[in-house]
Amino acid sequence: MGKLNIKIAFLLLLVNFAYKSSAQNNIVLGTESLLVKTNTSTVLTGETLYYQLFCLNKTNVFSDISEIAYIEVINNKKESVFKNKISLKNGIGSGDYFIPTTLPTGNYKLIAYTSWMLNNSQNNFFEKDFTIINPFQERINMTIDTTSKKPDVYKNLSNNILLSLNKEKYSKREKATLVIPKILDRGNYFLNIRKIDFMSTNTNSETISTDLNLKQEIKVLPETRGEIITGYITPKAANSNLDSKIVTLSVPGKNFIFKTTKTDNSGKFVFLIDKQTSTSDCYVQLSEPDKENYAITIDKTPSPDLSNLIFSNKTSISGKNLKAIQERSLATQIENVYFSEKKDSIIEAAYTDFFFQPTEKKYNLYDFERFRTFKETIIEIVIELNFKDYNQIPALYLSDSKYNIIQSPEPCLVLVDGLQIQDINALLNYNAYQIQSISVVNRPYCYGPKIFNGIVSVITKNNDFATVYTDKNIFKTTILRPEPAKDYFEPKYDTSNTLNRIPDYRYQLLWKPNIIFENSDMKIPFYTSDISGDYEIILEGITNEGKYVRFYKTFKTE
Repeated sequence: MGKLNIKIAFLLLLVNFAYKSSAQNNIVLGTESLLVKTNTSTVLTGETLYYQLFCLNKTNVFSDISEIAYIEVINNKKESVFKNKISLKNGIGSGDYFIPTTLPTGNYKLIAYTSWMLNNSQNNFFEKDFTIINPFQERINMTIDTTSKKPDVYKNLSNNILLSLNKEKYSKREKATLVIPKILDRGNYFLNIRKIDFMSTNTNSETISTDLNLKQEIKVLPETRGEIITGYITPKAANSNLDSKIVTLSVPGKNFIFKTTKTDNSGKFVFLIDKQTSTSDCYVQLSEPDKENYAITIDKTPSPDLSNLIFSNKTSISGKNLKAIQERSLATQIENVYFSEKKDSIIEAAYTDFFFQPTEKKYNLYDFERFRTFKETIIEIVIELNFKDYNQIPALYLSDSKYNIIQSPEPCLVLVDGLQIQDINALLNYNAYQIQSISVVNRPYCYGPKIFNGIVSVITKNNDFATVYTDKNIFKTTILRPEPAKDYFEPKYDTSNTLNRIPDYRYQLLWKPNIIFENSDMKIPFYTSDISGDYEIILEGITNEGKYVRFYKTFKTE
């Protein structure tokens, strides 16, 4: 029986090795590019630029390599003025950028890339030109053309019967219903409904990476399962060992992240974050007895070479557009005044179990008589926990008759809101009335490269222990986190009376990204605003077969 088990284990090991080798070959041979579409190519200070990302492979089908994309706004000095991470799900992502008053009028680039794309030999990112107009700027570099005509925004576009409205003309604040029939091919789309803007600049100026030849050396890891955070340790004394040092990363909070890894022989380490939270505060530390002998550095997120970007020297805006700019700027200012009544809703990341669940025993302190300090609470309530000095320093130990952990030479892993605590003195006299629960795993627990002698996880009421805890051996930083998903504000005048007395000066009536069609009719309602004029409906997307499609329709508001 023992030999049979050994044979089965060996076969499973071979299968696992073959699978990993195949997966790695697919990644190395695979290539991808990004296509980004925005709601407009001319945006004013105080407005929001919305964008939809499509991550595609060499056959223009949605890529399954990267789960993270990067998007940046670059000014004409080739400086990044905005950078964000975008989560990709099945090759699809979306986000937005509120244009601050600090940006001057000028031509800008929107670039996008994945870590994997940075290994391409050249043209390793998507780029798109767009213009920012800052009406508050005293001097705007404009080419005033009094003879210019309205640009032909309808060029290469025609009304398509695929998109249908219940009416062709609407009054202000009237409900409209857009119908998209089921004949639309399956795929992923976005819907853009906004006032027609005759300040058209750089509308079709897009550059997609087409050179998909990889360098011989892969320098940037593909983020195939989530975010990758890298760094390294450096010794404070000569002849210090850098190899196989345990490093932990904590992103504290209600839905905290805790990761462990170990260094290579040069002191480098890599963390994989596969959990979504909006928190950017990050704490990295060595889980070693000699942790004070090393310094920790986190690498910057990767960026492409911007040296070959080319910008136009002037922002050409017709003199006939100056009044339109003033009106649109005034409308934007009014909308921003009432922002608190028209907020977008952030879609909270789904709660996921902590890595040690469901093996823990949880003590909800509200079910017990409360004691003043953490130490008193442990003594009176959490029977598995004990105190014992470790290297002449107080430490927590978990006792269990089966494993006899209390006699182990090392203490257990202690987490408070996900932050590893190695100096228990800071916790002993902590106000226990601020603690919500204490969970314990009273047995050896293997997590990453280390076996911990049990786990103690303390959750505070406000998940804010990290803000009051200090440890000189902990490296605190902020890391770029993926932009949270949002439900963009849509007024509903037939169900809400609170908006009746609030001005509605929206030029952007609707932005709906990540629409998935599954061969069924779809009705999308929206409301017109207090701004009369001509509006356009643009439905764009990519089918599951890799075909790019765009449908266009107009209507009036009077």
